[in-house]
Amino acid sequence: MQETGKKYNLLIITPDQMRADYLGCYGHHGIGTKHIDALAQNGVRFDRCYCAAPLCGPSRISFATSTYFSEHNHRNYWSTISPGVPNIVKSLKQEGYRTGMFGKNHLFTYDRLPEVWDELDEICVGNYDGHPDYEHSFSSFTLAEDDEYNITGRLTDETISFIEDSKQPFFAWVNYQDPHPAFCCPEPYASMFDPDDIELPETYENYDDNTQPQRNEVWRAHSEMEFCTDEDMKRTIAYYMGQVRYVDDSVGRIVDALKQTGKEKDTVILFFSDHGELLGDYGMTHKNPTFYDCLTRIPAIIVAPEGRWQGVCFNGLTEEVDLTPSILDILGIDIPPTMVGRSWVNDLDNKDYSGKDTILCEAGAGAPTLRAPIEGLVLKAPRLPTSFGPGAMIRKGDMKLSIYADDRCELYDLSVDPNELNNLYDDPSCANVRSELTLALLRRVLSVKIRDVGLDWKYDKYPYDVRFEPLENSGPVLKDVRFNPYPTPTMSGVNWSTGRNTRPD
Repeated sequence: MQETGKKYNLLIITPDQMRADYLGCYGHHGIGTKHIDALAQNGVRFDRCYCAAPLCGPSRISFATSTYFSEHNHRNYWSTISPGVPNIVKSLKQEGYRTGMFGKNHLFTYDRLPEVWDELDEICVGNYDGHPDYEHSFSSFTLAEDDEYNITGRLTDETISFIEDSKQPFFAWVNYQDPHPAFCCPEPYASMFDPDDIELPETYENYDDNTQPQRNEVWRAHSEMEFCTDEDMKRTIAYYMGQVRYVDDSVGRIVDALKQTGKEKDTVILFFSDHGELLGDYGMTHKNPTFYDCLTRIPAIIVAPEGRWQGVCFNGLTEEVDLTPSILDILGIDIPPTMVGRSWVNDLDNKDYSGKDTILCEAGAGAPTLRAPIEGLVLKAPRLPTSFGPGAMIRKGDMKLSIYADDRCELYDLSVDPNELNNLYDDPSCANVRSELTLALLRRVLSVKIRDVGLDWKYDKYPYDVRFEPLENSGPVLKDVRFNPYPTPTMSGVNWSTGRNTRPD
């Protein structure tokens, strides 16, 4: 347990678009992710953790603020949120932490980043759009060591320097571009895995486009997947594996720096990805607003000091929004009432790994789904209109339901169909479970603003009661109403500030 008055450091490592199933600790044995696997051995690995949205900006906002997608309502790449909204960085900065961020932001409003970070190297290379070898969504190629797009080593160096230079408790967050498309990396990673040894996934060609959401076929057409040969796809996967290994070795360098500075024993580490990658599944690469496990199930590992929860595998369902409350709880920092996620600290201490009954994942812009490809439109990344068409997914046990506002819906039984190939949505024998999950999903979406914090809102610290108001708000607070909202006593004899009956028996 944390000593009274002692502050742990916090290190967050977030690769972009890393699939859980491409790590050794999640079952992949061909890459050799020994450093990330070591984190799992020394901490708790959440086996069934789902992102809030399979898209960078919305997912990171959900993580930092511990709010669901349809509450913060930021729905695309460029989405950013005011740093004034309660979030993990603000909570630590208010506690005197020195803060440093290295890599892509995809979170806070850019002109206000200096308010948030004491040290900063904000860099995002997008989809390597300016690189001459980036021709398709499935493009793969070797980066020169000194290429301007080769930033993983640079970000690692900066994170290590920040850790070494920090005298006060620090919060370091490194946001790697890898293993994001384009599928490229420098040597030795570029040739570390032989494409000829790659086995294409069962889902690469074995899918029924007549039962999938129409958005999939539109994305396949716009990204010109008809030109992707088997050899191209194998090469793409090999480079993705190289990118994953590049990140893993970088994780090892940072952990070594913690050990060498003697700060390892006082540092909490969180490793998680914002979402996954299609990587050939269903004949697609990159991502789109769908909810297959390759996109929505994310790696999430927490290493706490003093061997707490060492080697634990948390098998229950968990959500990305639970990560920040859990971290704040470990650090002994108050969890803002604006946050909806659940801290798993007590459950872990009590060895209760059952998790949540359901998880919620959402995606899609507030525009109609494009039903057919636009003639002549070629996209190398899932830009507009790929992101059109809102949808939401619920998983309960092994059943997974995805409902789209105006597209084909999906229902999968992951116990017998882990690759999500047999859509049961229109199967008459599944009518009852479909109905049950539809109601459960409706209730989850309606519940995104629910905080069980009682009657008294902490207006002094959190001026806006987000149970009634938008998460992002501005303007003067009506103190005469909001700071004394409940008359005491009332004719009914109930003191509304306590909920207790004041009438004598």
